[in-house]
Amino acid sequence: MRTILLADKAHRNYHAIDFFRVFSDSILDELNGLGIGLESEPVFLEEFDRKRSLLRETDILLSNWGMPELTLEQVADYLPRVRAVFYAGGDVRPFAAPYFQRGARVFSTGHANAVPASEYALAQILMANKGTQRNLRLYRDEETYIQSRERSTALPGNYRATVGILGVGRVGSRLAKLLKGFDLKVYGCDPFLPPHLASELGLEMVEAEELFALCDTVSCHLPEWSTLRGYVTEDLLLSMPENASFINAAQASVIDQEGLIRALIARPDLTAILDSTDPMPLPALHPLLTLPGAIVTPHTAGSFGGETERMGEEIVSALRDYLSGTPSIHEIHRERVPE
Repeated sequence: MRTILLADKAHRNYHAIDFFRVFSDSILDELNGLGIGLESEPVFLEEFDRKRSLLRETDILLSNWGMPELTLEQVADYLPRVRAVFYAGGDVRPFAAPYFQRGARVFSTGHANAVPASEYALAQILMANKGTQRNLRLYRDEETYIQSRERSTALPGNYRATVGILGVGRVGSRLAKLLKGFDLKVYGCDPFLPPHLASELGLEMVEAEELFALCDTVSCHLPEWSTLRGYVTEDLLLSMPENASFINAAQASVIDQEGLIRALIARPDLTAILDSTDPMPLPALHPLLTLPGAIVTPHTAGSFGGETERMGEEIVSALRDYLSGTPSIHEIHRERVPE
């Protein structure tokens, strides 16, 4: 058996510091202990032709953000023996199809990545209900001190405020569990969530229109499916209660971004807290960087810094499942991967 670490240095999401944090020395020691024939050095896309013989003898691939996005022909040529891919990240769609087509199995640490994303959303919800983000930008002197305090008195705070979770998948369901410890009324919106799971999570399920109209804060965790592009519309945002907040810790594609900008202009009482935008990063003087109601964070909701080490541990767990023939929560099944 032969295993290699694989990455594309030119990939839009590749960051060397994250790659080697995921596959740290301690994680590499654990992987070596599994007897998978792990090569000592990573292989980068630019080296494929020079290392063709090594690649053609490889059975298992390990990677994270920066996984090369190869065609079916390239996989057949360079990696004909690969039977399993272990990805320290969430969404496998950019690279997985040719491996599925060749009968390989694909594993992802999306569950590990859901931990910091749900914690980010929890923090933003609690601060949004008290107006903290807006006040940080507003308070500059005695006059704005008074204005920011007056604005906070009009907000629900975190006692009996209404919170909506749009998309109750890995992140949304974990967020629902975290919110159970607070005096909040939590609604959910997800047509794919079975009723018994909604009950276990303490969610009252409603349609999107009702969710936005009811909730002081809506936190969006929709998957980046083609059918969900632009799902969060201007009309939905304009229907929110006075001084409401919208949080997006999902990809930017699920929001009608131009509609969001128009809603923030028409309703200056609204706040939008966005962890991803289109494009990313935004150009200087973009409306989302200048509008008082827009708070943009630099795509840090998911695993970042030391949090990436958790994904390395999950890679080890997924490999153990694979080698022992144990069903794994980390395996991604081809029929469940949407466009």
